[in-house]
Amino acid sequence: MVDRVPVWWEWAQSDLMPTFCLNLVRGLSVGEVVAAYGADAERARLLSAAEAGTLYPMAAGALLRVGQLGGWTFCFEDREAEGAKPGVLARLCEHSEVVRLFYAVGMTVVERLGNGRQLECFEPGQHHPPQGSGPYELYDAVRAELPNPQASSMTGAALRAVARYAGIEILWETLTGPLQTAYMPDARRESLALTPPPPGCSAPLADLGQFIGTLDVMQSTEEAENLRDGWTLG
Repeated sequence: MVDRVPVWWEWAQSDLMPTFCLNLVRGLSVGEVVAAYGADAERARLLSAAEAGTLYPMAAGALLRVGQLGGWTFCFEDREAEGAKPGVLARLCEHSEVVRLFYAVGMTVVERLGNGRQLECFEPGQHHPPQGSGPYELYDAVRAELPNPQASSMTGAALRAVARYAGIEILWETLTGPLQTAYMPDARRESLALTPPPPGCSAPLADLGQFIGTLDVMQSTEEAENLRDGWTLG
């Protein structure tokens, strides 16, 4: 794990980032977000990343790191991501807005949901149109970022667009500092069959390298482990 990120998008453009899932939620408290993931909000503990790593060493299960910035509550995961599952997203977006940014094994996915519906979901740089009912605000913002030499990767462009859309900065010190932390062993984690995806989500395509819907994104997160950097708006 590095101690410093010289430029906020560089971590997303290196080979050190196997996976991460970052969900930004507007309209829910920290406790409500933790509960929507299926964890016990009353048992969440204020821990730094180092403390969480000591108490919950890398193993099967999900580790939720939850905090607030501006009008958004965020949940950051660098292990097996619970926040990409359809049931979790459906609960998060029922009466709020959710922006999801996911990366694993060379694939970046951006998704936005609101009031129980998928508004847009896409892989930056792919030619397939986004899923969802629109408007495609993040899709257009990411496309505008792709030619930017300061964000030379798909993930870098997505990070810049999401940060500008949310109007917040997520510093490395924020991600590694004290946050409400909840560990979910496999026995507590959401089943894929438990709830359907939000309305407006069409069936995912099967092949990596083409657009991947919510279900296939979740499957990729199960294979990923250990994010080792953070980012801030530049």
